[in-house]
Amino acid sequence: MAEIQPFHGVLYNTARVNPADVLTQPYDKITPEMREAYLKRSPYNLVQIELGKEQPGDNDTTNKYSRARDLYQQWLKDGVLRRSNKPALYYLEQEFAAPDGSGRKTRTGLIARVRLHRWDEGVILPHEHTLSKPKADRMALLKAVGSQQGHIFMLYPKPAKPVLARPAGKPTLECVDDYSVTNRVWEITDPAAIAGAQAALRDLKFYIADGHHRYETALAYRDEMQTEAGKFVMATLVDMSDAGLVVLPTHRTIANLTGFDRQKFHAQLAPQFEITPQTKLSLTGHTIGMFDGQGYFTLRPKNPAALRPLFANKPPLWDTLDVAILHVAILEALLGIDEKRLAEEANVSYWREPEKAVAQVQAGKAQLAFFLTPTPVPDVKAIADARSRMPQKSTDFYPKLLSGMTIYEVR
Repeated sequence: MAEIQPFHGVLYNTARVNPADVLTQPYDKITPEMREAYLKRSPYNLVQIELGKEQPGDNDTTNKYSRARDLYQQWLKDGVLRRSNKPALYYLEQEFAAPDGSGRKTRTGLIARVRLHRWDEGVILPHEHTLSKPKADRMALLKAVGSQQGHIFMLYPKPAKPVLARPAGKPTLECVDDYSVTNRVWEITDPAAIAGAQAALRDLKFYIADGHHRYETALAYRDEMQTEAGKFVMATLVDMSDAGLVVLPTHRTIANLTGFDRQKFHAQLAPQFEITPQTKLSLTGHTIGMFDGQGYFTLRPKNPAALRPLFANKPPLWDTLDVAILHVAILEALLGIDEKRLAEEANVSYWREPEKAVAQVQAGKAQLAFFLTPTPVPDVKAIADARSRMPQKSTDFYPKLLSGMTIYEVR
């Protein structure tokens, strides 16, 4: 089944840099404003590698990927980055205040290299669809630099034995990130502790929480480059029963609809959905929220069984998911935003903060905003076990895993 191994991690040298000045959020969560702020913090901020900028005169040999490669090698040479002397696993602890108001929490994880498996092998399972453009970008960076800076976030069912105890002593790395999350990393080189973690996880399946694009990129790299290190991917593994595991909803705004008419749309919704006006955004249970520029509403299927014909050609269990009901019964059936248009990213934008989605509609930048409740972790597991996939951006696991906490070289 699943196989984890220690690896010679590359870490920032904390004698040379402050981790808070150089580590970043995952590449796909970095806004242009965040990127500029990162650049001001340190000349060694990882954003220069993870999310380089195109420049005039770039070509096939000189571009943002070649610049990332050169920076990585220079930072190793200058001692800003250091390779671990021994193969290690890494214990991660994240302390944070949950944005959903559920209080302060601590989430723990184990950083390891994980042997890659195709989806059909049933050892590592996805739960979301991917797009081709992000994978092409990550492949170009991986080939150029030869290392993985970002972590795949994987979940595993609660094992029969403890995986790894919290280490004693001072962390190898500690920092507070952009969202006031305290991140601590300990390096574990004890052979007995490593063997115990491997044994505890060996008979389990792993489920990808975040990082589907990077995982598929790693698979493609493995098949093309045929290196021993490339048979693995760096991942942070978290117990599904961890008390600090938080999933937030991802909301949607809809824009660029030709000839959109608010009243006509309400009339289209009415046969299948109970439309209840609200004075403010309020969601409970299996409901979908909506803001149309005039007010807030909740949408609830009048008869879920009547919607099932719409899911005849969709993946298993989709008719049980609020996010899939939104995508299939509303976006596709009523607004014409099918999977092809979703992939083109012309109509749908995604938001963690509902107030930002509302602001887009109020400013005339979007025509509708839809709001969802969080997808429960058991639903994520059920979808993956059924060899199904949720619509993209169905889950938002919080907090994210900082890029650069550890780096894994694949050459």
